[in-house]
Amino acid sequence: MQTTPQTDPDPAAEGFGPRYAGYAGFVTTPRYFDDSPQRLLEVSPEPIGVMQRVLHVANYDYGLDERAANFDLLTEAAMCLANAHCQVIGQAGTNWVHCKGTTGPDDIVAFCDETSERIGTPFLMAGQCIVDALHELGAERIAVSNGYYRDDWRDGINGYLEAAGFEIIASGHMRDQGIYASLEAQMAVEAATIWDHPDRDCVQTVLRAHEAAPDADVVVQTGSGMRIGPHVAALEAAIGTPVVASDNALQWAMLRALDLRSPISGWGHLLSRV
Repeated sequence: MQTTPQTDPDPAAEGFGPRYAGYAGFVTTPRYFDDSPQRLLEVSPEPIGVMQRVLHVANYDYGLDERAANFDLLTEAAMCLANAHCQVIGQAGTNWVHCKGTTGPDDIVAFCDETSERIGTPFLMAGQCIVDALHELGAERIAVSNGYYRDDWRDGINGYLEAAGFEIIASGHMRDQGIYASLEAQMAVEAATIWDHPDRDCVQTVLRAHEAAPDADVVVQTGSGMRIGPHVAALEAAIGTPVVASDNALQWAMLRALDLRSPISGWGHLLSRV
Protein backbone atom coordinates (compact mmCIF):
# COMPACT_ATOMS: atom_id res chain seq x y z
CA MET A 1 0.00 0.00 0.00
CA GLN A 2 1.44 3.32 -1.07
CA THR A 3 1.01 6.48 0.95
CA THR A 4 1.33 10.05 -0.21
CA PRO A 5 4.59 11.57 1.00
CA GLN A 6 4.01 14.22 3.62
CA THR A 7 5.51 17.62 2.99
CA ASP A 8 5.52 20.69 5.15
CA PRO A 9 2.90 23.16 3.90
CA ASP A 10 3.84 26.60 2.73
CA PRO A 11 1.51 28.92 4.72
CA ALA A 12 1.57 31.58 2.01
CA ALA A 13 0.90 29.12 -0.80
CA GLU A 14 -1.86 27.38 1.11
CA GLY A 15 -3.52 30.65 2.02
CA PHE A 16 -3.22 30.08 5.75
CA GLY A 17 -4.04 33.06 7.92
CA PRO A 18 -6.14 34.27 10.84
CA ARG A 19 -9.68 32.98 11.10
CA TYR A 20 -11.02 36.45 11.92
CA ALA A 21 -10.60 39.90 10.42
CA GLY A 22 -9.63 41.15 13.88
CA TYR A 23 -9.32 40.09 17.51
CA ALA A 24 -10.78 42.20 20.32
CA GLY A 25 -10.68 41.85 24.10
CA PHE A 26 -12.81 43.40 26.83
CA VAL A 27 -11.97 44.16 30.45
CA THR A 28 -15.28 44.21 32.33
CA THR A 29 -16.61 45.14 35.75
CA PRO A 30 -16.79 42.62 38.63
CA ARG A 31 -20.09 40.91 39.42
CA TYR A 32 -21.76 42.13 36.26
CA PHE A 33 -22.86 40.23 33.14
CA ASP A 34 -21.42 42.57 30.56
CA ASP A 35 -22.41 41.53 27.06
CA SER A 36 -20.18 44.07 25.31
CA PRO A 37 -18.48 41.28 23.31
CA GLN A 38 -21.79 40.13 21.84
CA ARG A 39 -22.76 43.70 21.08
CA LEU A 40 -19.51 44.33 19.23
CA LEU A 41 -20.13 41.24 17.10
CA GLU A 42 -23.53 42.63 16.12
CA VAL A 43 -22.03 45.93 14.99
CA SER A 44 -18.86 44.73 13.27
CA PRO A 45 -19.16 44.66 9.49
CA GLU A 46 -16.68 41.76 9.30
CA PRO A 47 -16.26 38.57 11.37
CA ILE A 48 -14.13 39.28 14.42
CA GLY A 49 -13.07 37.22 17.40
CA VAL A 50 -13.82 38.52 20.89
CA MET A 51 -12.90 37.48 24.39
CA GLN A 52 -13.53 38.92 27.82
CA ARG A 53 -11.81 39.10 31.20
CA VAL A 54 -14.05 39.97 34.13
CA LEU A 55 -12.21 41.66 36.98
CA HIS A 56 -12.43 39.84 40.29
CA VAL A 57 -12.86 41.88 43.45
CA ALA A 58 -14.16 39.95 46.45
CA ASN A 59 -17.46 41.29 47.82
CA TYR A 60 -17.53 44.02 45.19
CA ASP A 61 -20.43 46.43 45.74
CA TYR A 62 -20.02 48.82 42.76
CA GLY A 63 -18.64 51.75 44.73
CA LEU A 64 -16.28 54.29 43.20
CA ASP A 65 -13.91 53.71 46.13
CA GLU A 66 -13.70 50.01 45.25
CA ARG A 67 -12.82 50.84 41.67
CA ALA A 68 -10.16 53.29 42.79
CA ALA A 69 -8.65 50.71 45.15
CA ASN A 70 -8.49 48.12 42.37
CA PHE A 71 -7.56 50.39 39.46
CA ASP A 72 -4.29 48.52 38.91
CA LEU A 73 -6.26 45.38 38.01
CA LEU A 74 -7.04 47.04 34.69
CA THR A 75 -3.42 46.74 33.59
CA GLU A 76 -3.17 43.12 34.68
CA ALA A 77 -6.33 42.19 32.78
CA ALA A 78 -5.22 44.09 29.69
CA MET A 79 -1.88 42.27 29.75
CA CYS A 80 -3.65 38.90 29.87
CA LEU A 81 -5.78 39.78 26.87
CA ALA A 82 -2.82 41.14 24.93
CA ASN A 83 -0.93 37.91 25.58
CA ALA A 84 -3.95 36.08 24.15
CA HIS A 85 -3.39 37.89 20.82
CA CYS A 86 -6.08 40.56 21.12
CA GLN A 87 -5.32 43.42 18.75
CA VAL A 88 -7.33 46.00 20.70
CA ILE A 89 -8.56 45.96 24.29
CA GLY A 90 -11.54 47.94 25.51
CA GLN A 91 -12.33 48.60 29.16
CA ALA A 92 -16.10 48.70 29.58
CA GLY A 93 -17.50 50.73 32.47
CA THR A 94 -17.53 54.49 32.09
CA ASN A 95 -16.99 55.45 35.72
CA TRP A 96 -13.50 54.00 35.98
CA VAL A 97 -12.00 57.12 34.38
CA HIS A 98 -12.98 59.32 37.34
CA CYS A 99 -13.26 56.81 40.19
CA LYS A 100 -10.18 58.12 42.00
CA GLY A 101 -11.57 61.63 42.10
CA THR A 102 -8.23 63.01 40.93
CA THR A 103 -7.97 61.83 37.31
CA GLY A 104 -8.91 64.09 34.44
CA PRO A 105 -8.83 63.38 30.71
CA ASP A 106 -5.10 64.14 30.41
CA ASP A 107 -4.33 61.61 33.17
CA ILE A 108 -6.46 58.89 31.58
CA VAL A 109 -5.00 59.49 28.12
CA ALA A 110 -1.52 59.15 29.64
CA PHE A 111 -2.55 55.97 31.48
CA CYS A 112 -4.01 54.43 28.32
CA ASP A 113 -0.93 55.37 26.30
CA GLU A 114 1.42 53.91 28.93
CA THR A 115 -0.63 50.73 29.21
CA SER A 116 -0.79 50.34 25.43
CA GLU A 117 2.98 50.68 25.17
CA ARG A 118 3.54 48.25 28.02
CA ILE A 119 1.30 45.50 26.63
CA GLY A 120 1.98 46.16 22.94
CA THR A 121 -1.73 46.54 22.13
CA PRO A 122 -4.06 49.56 22.03
CA PHE A 123 -5.89 49.92 25.37
CA LEU A 124 -9.05 52.03 25.46
CA MET A 125 -11.22 53.17 28.38
CA ALA A 126 -14.94 53.70 27.78
CA GLY A 127 -15.15 57.04 29.58
CA GLN A 128 -12.38 58.54 27.49
CA CYS A 129 -13.85 57.04 24.32
CA ILE A 130 -16.93 59.21 24.92
CA VAL A 131 -14.66 62.26 25.03
CA ASP A 132 -12.83 61.19 21.86
CA ALA A 133 -16.12 60.54 20.07
CA LEU A 134 -17.42 63.98 20.99
CA HIS A 135 -14.27 65.55 19.60
CA GLU A 136 -14.70 63.47 16.45
CA LEU A 137 -18.16 64.96 16.00
CA GLY A 138 -17.01 68.49 16.77
CA ALA A 139 -19.32 68.81 19.80
CA GLU A 140 -19.04 71.71 22.21
CA ARG A 141 -22.38 71.92 24.02
CA ILE A 142 -23.87 68.64 25.21
CA ALA A 143 -26.93 67.23 26.97
CA VAL A 144 -26.14 64.30 29.25
CA SER A 145 -28.35 61.40 30.15
CA ASN A 146 -26.84 59.82 33.25
CA GLY A 147 -29.29 56.94 33.06
CA TYR A 148 -29.24 54.57 36.03
CA TYR A 149 -26.35 56.38 37.77
CA ARG A 150 -26.18 57.15 41.46
CA ASP A 151 -25.57 60.76 42.42
CA ASP A 152 -21.79 60.43 42.87
CA TRP A 153 -21.45 58.57 39.56
CA ARG A 154 -23.43 61.31 37.80
CA ASP A 155 -21.37 64.09 39.35
CA GLY A 156 -18.10 62.33 38.64
CA ILE A 157 -18.61 61.69 34.94
CA ASN A 158 -20.14 65.13 34.39
CA GLY A 159 -17.07 66.69 35.99
CA TYR A 160 -14.87 64.59 33.72
CA LEU A 161 -16.73 65.75 30.62
CA GLU A 162 -16.47 69.36 31.72
CA ALA A 163 -12.75 68.93 32.36
CA ALA A 164 -12.49 67.72 28.75
CA GLY A 165 -13.81 71.11 27.64
CA PHE A 166 -17.50 70.42 26.97
CA GLU A 167 -20.31 72.65 28.18
CA ILE A 168 -23.08 70.61 29.78
CA ILE A 169 -26.32 72.50 29.24
CA ALA A 170 -28.54 69.79 30.77
CA SER A 171 -27.92 66.56 32.64
CA GLY A 172 -29.53 64.10 35.01
CA HIS A 173 -30.11 60.46 35.83
CA MET A 174 -33.47 58.75 35.51
CA ARG A 175 -34.68 59.92 38.92
CA ASP A 176 -33.78 63.50 37.99
CA GLN A 177 -35.71 63.01 34.75
CA GLY A 178 -38.80 61.61 36.48
CA ILE A 179 -38.58 58.16 34.91
CA TYR A 180 -38.28 56.63 38.39
CA ALA A 181 -39.68 58.15 41.55
CA SER A 182 -37.03 56.58 43.78
CA LEU A 183 -33.74 54.72 43.71
CA GLU A 184 -35.50 51.77 45.34
CA ALA A 185 -37.90 51.46 42.41
CA GLN A 186 -35.03 51.67 39.96
CA MET A 187 -33.01 49.09 41.86
CA ALA A 188 -35.93 46.65 41.67
CA VAL A 189 -35.73 46.85 37.87
CA GLU A 190 -31.95 46.42 38.01
CA ALA A 191 -32.35 43.28 40.08
CA ALA A 192 -35.00 41.88 37.74
CA THR A 193 -32.95 42.55 34.58
CA ILE A 194 -29.45 41.82 35.94
CA TRP A 195 -28.47 45.49 35.44
CA ASP A 196 -29.65 45.41 31.82
CA HIS A 197 -32.21 48.19 31.77
CA PRO A 198 -35.18 47.65 29.46
CA ASP A 199 -35.47 49.33 26.09
CA ARG A 200 -38.07 51.72 27.49
CA ASP A 201 -35.51 53.18 29.90
CA CYS A 202 -32.80 53.38 27.25
CA VAL A 203 -35.00 55.32 24.86
CA GLN A 204 -36.75 57.54 27.38
CA THR A 205 -33.62 58.75 29.16
CA VAL A 206 -32.09 59.92 25.87
CA LEU A 207 -35.33 61.55 24.72
CA ARG A 208 -35.69 63.44 28.00
CA ALA A 209 -32.09 64.62 27.87
CA HIS A 210 -32.78 66.02 24.41
CA GLU A 211 -36.04 67.64 25.57
CA ALA A 212 -34.14 69.38 28.36
CA ALA A 213 -31.61 70.84 25.89
CA PRO A 214 -32.87 70.60 22.29
CA ASP A 215 -30.10 72.87 21.02
CA ALA A 216 -27.26 70.66 22.29
CA ASP A 217 -24.74 69.55 19.68
CA VAL A 218 -24.86 65.93 20.91
CA VAL A 219 -26.84 63.91 23.43
CA VAL A 220 -24.49 61.85 25.60
CA GLN A 221 -25.54 58.75 27.52
CA THR A 222 -23.21 57.52 30.26
CA GLY A 223 -23.11 54.01 31.70
CA SER A 224 -22.44 50.57 30.20
CA GLY A 225 -25.51 49.10 31.91
CA MET A 226 -27.68 50.60 29.17
CA ARG A 227 -27.60 49.20 25.66
CA ILE A 228 -28.24 52.38 23.70
CA GLY A 229 -26.45 51.28 20.54
CA PRO A 230 -29.36 49.38 18.94
CA HIS A 231 -31.58 52.45 19.35
CA VAL A 232 -29.16 55.15 18.20
CA ALA A 233 -30.20 55.33 14.55
CA ALA A 234 -33.90 55.64 15.43
CA LEU A 235 -33.23 58.15 18.21
CA GLU A 236 -31.10 60.33 15.92
CA ALA A 237 -33.81 60.26 13.27
CA ALA A 238 -36.39 61.28 15.87
CA ILE A 239 -34.47 64.12 17.54
CA GLY A 240 -32.18 65.28 14.74
CA THR A 241 -29.13 65.19 17.01
CA PRO A 242 -26.20 62.73 17.17
CA VAL A 243 -26.17 60.35 20.13
CA VAL A 244 -22.92 59.27 21.78
CA ALA A 245 -23.34 56.53 24.36
CA SER A 246 -21.02 54.45 26.49
CA ASP A 247 -21.51 51.42 24.27
CA ASN A 248 -21.33 52.94 20.79
CA ALA A 249 -18.36 55.17 21.71
CA LEU A 250 -16.32 52.15 22.82
CA GLN A 251 -17.41 50.19 19.74
CA TRP A 252 -16.40 53.08 17.50
CA ALA A 253 -12.96 53.33 19.07
CA MET A 254 -12.30 49.59 19.05
CA LEU A 255 -13.44 49.01 15.46
CA ARG A 256 -11.42 52.01 14.32
CA ALA A 257 -8.35 50.50 16.00
CA LEU A 258 -8.97 47.18 14.22
CA ASP A 259 -9.02 49.10 10.90
CA LEU A 260 -11.58 46.86 9.22
CA ARG A 261 -12.18 47.27 5.53
CA SER A 262 -15.97 47.55 5.44
CA PRO A 263 -18.09 50.61 6.28
CA ILE A 264 -20.74 50.46 9.00
CA SER A 265 -24.30 51.53 8.26
CA GLY A 266 -27.54 51.46 10.21
CA TRP A 267 -25.97 52.10 13.62
CA GLY A 268 -26.03 55.87 13.76
CA HIS A 269 -23.83 58.83 12.93
CA LEU A 270 -20.78 58.00 15.04
CA LEU A 271 -20.30 54.42 13.85
CA SER A 272 -20.73 55.51 10.24
CA ARG A 273 -17.42 57.37 10.70
CA VAL A 274 -15.33 54.29 11.62
